[in-house]
Amino acid sequence: MFLQQKPITGYWYSNQSGQLIQVRAIVFTCGRGNRIVIEDISGKRQSLDVPSWRDMDLVLHSPVADRESRNRRRNHTDES
Repeated sequence: MFLQQKPITGYWYSNQSGQLIQVRAIVFTCGRGNRIVIEDISGKRQSLDVPSWRDMDLVLHSPVADRESRNRRRNHTDES
């Protein structure tokens, strides 16, 4: 089982079969995110409610996150 991922606009995620999806928008109503708009690699968009997002079993696949993680590790090594 994958960890439950928080949706972050612009970030890419992959499911257990390796399919990539990107969070395109989070729709807020009354100050709470209640819909997540995703787009797959072919450009097909879909709107999900929060429970459906949680059921997708995704892992973060964003190059931005990978780059930030490498920078944090590098900075931590430099400080040691």
